Amino acid sequence: MPPWEHVIAITVTAVIITAVLVAGRRRPGRWIGAGAVVIAVAVVLSEAGWWVINLANGTWTVQYSLPLHICEAGCFILAAALVWRSRFAMEMSYFWALGGTLPGLFTPDVPGHFPMPVYFQYYLEHGLLVLGAFYLVVVLRMRPAPGAVKRVSAATALYAVVIGGVDYVTGGNYLFLRSLPPTRTFLDYMGPWPWYIVTLTVLALVIFTLLYLPFRGREATQQLSAARAS
Repeated sequence: MPPWEHVIAITVTAVIITAVLVAGRRRPGRWIGAGAVVIAVAVVLSEAGWWVINLANGTWTVQYSLPLHICEAGCFILAAALVWRSRFAMEMSYFWALGGTLPGLFTPDVPGHFPMPVYFQYYLEHGLLVLGAFYLVVVLRMRPAPGAVKRVSAATALYAVVIGGVDYVTGGNYLFLRSLPPTRTFLDYMGPWPWYIVTLTVLALVIFTLLYLPFRGREATQQLSAARAS
């Protein structure tokens, strides 16, 4: 991918995310709930757009086109968090989107170039996932509960085991458990198969822990204030 294609997409995505979050904090109102629903619907439609593109191109296959990658499955989890304000869905969306999708925006695995539909679909879906995760925390003011890192890590590990079974049955490469992506991504810096899976697991635990630190600090402050009040 030519650098300018990536830079333009990242810049536009960053501007839109920033504008929505600033508006949500500075001008809260009834529109915030409607905004959450709009993002939920948009992220699901963006994933559906990937199916349409594959069907139109005659490239849809069970091996590669099911919505089982972290970002694809994350679309539906994020939608549930935004619409129903589920705490666990919020935690999954926050850690998956900011720990996985956000780095993916900077090292994209895009099977096409501007102005192909898949180019817009990729950045739209990934941008909405990041926007939605920030929207939950910044605008809706939801917070991961104590133990969130352990819960999300365990759920992610269990999900990987299940998807490993799907890969075995279908011959696919969901979650890139069987081989590296066909295009260059950050996984290329984590070693050959299967060591990049080990590296990624350790890195994910570190990133999840770092993402939880802002909330951990807030919990400590609240506990200290409660202790002084008593």
